[in-house]
Amino acid sequence: MRKIIIAIVILLLIITLFGLGWFFLQRQTRSYTENSAFKAIPLRTPLVIEVTDVQRLLQKLGEESPLMSALKEIPELQSFRESVEGFKNLAGQGKGLNEMLKKPVLIAFNPEGKDKIGCLFALSLENRAEKSEMIGFISNYAEKEGGDLTKRVYDEIEIYRYKKGNTDYHFAESNGIFLLSRHALFVEEAVRQIPAGNLLDQQQFKDLYNTIGSNSDFNVFIYHEKIHQLLAKAASPQFKAALPLFTHFADRTELDVSLKQTDALLGGFSFSDKNKYNYLNAFRNQEPDHFGLGKAVPAGISSFLCLNLSDFGKYQNDYSEFLKGKQGSYYRRETGLKALEPYSGKPLIPLFQQLAGKEFALVFAQVTQNEPAANRFFIAGVKSQSMAKELFLPMLERYAKAKKISMREMQSVYQIQNNKSIAIYEFPFADFPGLLMGESFSAVKSNYLCFYDNYLVFADNVTALKSYIHDLVLSNTLENDIRFDEFNQQMAPKFTFYFYLNFSRAFYLKNYYLNEMISKAIQDNEETIRKFYGFGWQFSASSGEFLNNLYLKYDPVLKEEPQTIWQTKLDSTLARKPQFVANHYDKANMEVLVQDNKNNLYLINKEGATLWKIQLPGKIISEIHQIDYYRNGKLQYFFNTREQLHLLDRNGNKVARFPVNLPAPATNGVAVFDYDQNRDYRYFVAADDRKIYAYDRDGKMVSGWKFEGTEGTVSHPLLYFRQGTKDFLVCADQYKTYILDRQGSVRVNTAGFEHSGNDLYIAEGLSPAVITTDTDGKVHLQYFDGKTGTVDPGNFGEGHFFRAEDLNGDNKTDYVLADENMLMAFTDQGKKIFERKFNSPVTEVPAIYTFGPSNKKLGVVCAGENRIYLVDTKGQLYPGFPLPGNTTFSIGYLTAGNPYFNLLAGNEDNSFFNYKIE
Repeated sequence: MRKIIIAIVILLLIITLFGLGWFFLQRQTRSYTENSAFKAIPLRTPLVIEVTDVQRLLQKLGEESPLMSALKEIPELQSFRESVEGFKNLAGQGKGLNEMLKKPVLIAFNPEGKDKIGCLFALSLENRAEKSEMIGFISNYAEKEGGDLTKRVYDEIEIYRYKKGNTDYHFAESNGIFLLSRHALFVEEAVRQIPAGNLLDQQQFKDLYNTIGSNSDFNVFIYHEKIHQLLAKAASPQFKAALPLFTHFADRTELDVSLKQTDALLGGFSFSDKNKYNYLNAFRNQEPDHFGLGKAVPAGISSFLCLNLSDFGKYQNDYSEFLKGKQGSYYRRETGLKALEPYSGKPLIPLFQQLAGKEFALVFAQVTQNEPAANRFFIAGVKSQSMAKELFLPMLERYAKAKKISMREMQSVYQIQNNKSIAIYEFPFADFPGLLMGESFSAVKSNYLCFYDNYLVFADNVTALKSYIHDLVLSNTLENDIRFDEFNQQMAPKFTFYFYLNFSRAFYLKNYYLNEMISKAIQDNEETIRKFYGFGWQFSASSGEFLNNLYLKYDPVLKEEPQTIWQTKLDSTLARKPQFVANHYDKANMEVLVQDNKNNLYLINKEGATLWKIQLPGKIISEIHQIDYYRNGKLQYFFNTREQLHLLDRNGNKVARFPVNLPAPATNGVAVFDYDQNRDYRYFVAADDRKIYAYDRDGKMVSGWKFEGTEGTVSHPLLYFRQGTKDFLVCADQYKTYILDRQGSVRVNTAGFEHSGNDLYIAEGLSPAVITTDTDGKVHLQYFDGKTGTVDPGNFGEGHFFRAEDLNGDNKTDYVLADENMLMAFTDQGKKIFERKFNSPVTEVPAIYTFGPSNKKLGVVCAGENRIYLVDTKGQLYPGFPLPGNTTFSIGYLTAGNPYFNLLAGNEDNSFFNYKIE
């Protein structure tokens, strides 16, 4: 009996122990239910990212794809990359943790403090075992790595804190949701949020969540009412005032994000309650259509925003309803429209509705460093140009009558080609785009108007408008831009709203829209940022909601097109070729000397700031020579006008006894020679009395100069050439070439011919020669041994331009001729290398620029169309050209070591441009 009792007790004990073990095991492995991590996300959160598979995303971020490699080049992302690598390493140390990271993780972004954005990580756990493993892992990690791990209770939930140096994390588990953040307040707020009403209680959010795709790398959820709080952290002071507009865009948006080798694709829906005053509701009654504006937008633009409206009237009604929900906006617009009625005769919107087409666009053209908000356009499609003129021209006439001016004063004609001209009108209603189409279009001031095809083109300045029209007439448009077409292929074929941004061309918009810290970070990574070719965003109504399509394109081999780094205004148009000059105090950085047609001379630094401006008594007709007059390493500027020799120091002050008055008006630019490289300069200048005057370094006549004079007028600077121990001074008048020694005696007897008026050039080598052309374009060679030669490349007009230089590095002199609108190059034997035809006559002698030992480019100016061209030695146009400009241009480095060249040119509106050339 006793044995039976003992057996029963042992059995009961075993059952009890097994039961207790089973109870505790079930407690540890019991699955959590209704513990979606979305329950922990505070309702105020502007931005949430859901990563469905953390391990897969981390693996993709670590790949050496072009896109990821580009991001790795940005130093400001270094700490993020280190965090990613550290997170991957941590995950690999725990098998359970590694498995958990294959589950969805939520990252909630909220404003933190004055200038920061904080993150909350939320992860749904399967059971208590995962909770124990997660917290146990962190505890073991803290013990292994050092640092303090503490625990406190908040709302009956244990919150842990791990701190080591600058590392500070807070984490907790509540109702099966693991929480992690650097900010204790974020964890506490999530703890409070879990038992309260949450995102999953909102039907709109649940419906939006059901639209997500299954193949994305992560998903983005935007709460529009609060998103401006995050945007404000990056915005510039002047742009912050516009951010509250984003609160009225929609209710919520979800985007599926897929990362590719060189692209990022984003797509998803925006939900907007039709009873709310949201911007998207203005497009609810519009049918999407194809992009047809490509023929009305130049290829070189930096950005556009295009609306494709199937019903202009419905848009106006729906947009007015949207404005009624914004305090004061509706009445401000109505007041602005009412102010136009005295000139339109009737309410403008109904009048415009009769002629309105489908597409309307805000276009940003050239974005410069010092004027990022300039060169903007408003494009309005119309049914008929004649109908548009019937509305707008009477408006302008009424305005002119009211202001007591003539309509003629408000109109000018831009002659683009011989058979093509466009009328441009001053448009005194600068706020018209915003009044007609809404606040998104208020960025353009419509100061000028022209009619092009079935489009109205409004611009903020007349020079930009001329450039815009020029590109349209010559079909240099987005429609013919292969790179944009490739980009556009990834966008939706039909849309209602389309925003496009070219990162490189819009680079300096950063200064206008972003705060100083973000702008600097972008500037520091300019080369990488500019290789992001473009960003596009479209939306259109779909099944009662709005479908978004976004595309980001990175191109690691993108050839950057020329961009204006800065531009500055002169008092008049540029009078001569800009000239790089050295700064002896700062040898790494160059400066620029320019003169305008009011005879003002400017010294401009590498940032585009004018250091000084002085007015000279005449136009500079020579090169500006830098000489060391005092022989102390400090440089001065030496040049001549028709009446005087001038010498200025780098502050613009007169030096020594200069200016020196010339005995007769000069006919050429002064030549400066330093025979023995000892800074004992000699100055030579020809005058209209047919004499050549020689001066010493102090501006005194050289007594040993005995030249008796020329038969005609010398109009080009003297040349100096040394062969062995002999010196040669070379010049020419209309019929004769003169080759002289240092004293002015004739060294070589030369043959006569009628000179074309082009410069003389010296071909060096075994048989050095003086080269120029006659009035028919025949090339004449005068050798220094007295022999002569000719090369006949063909017949050219008397006004042709000529250059002689080795183009291909074969040590033989090639010939470049320009006549009317043709540019041609020939070998030294007269064999044609290339020819290129331009749309208008070449107006300056082609310049030749050296980019490398065998890499030369030719610069061409067509001032009649305000365009400058750069072509290679095969006659092919350099990418990004032509550019606005109407003067001979200079190419060089403003800063030593720059990876790009600076191209300096004048423009017809008194502007002086500094372009960046790769």
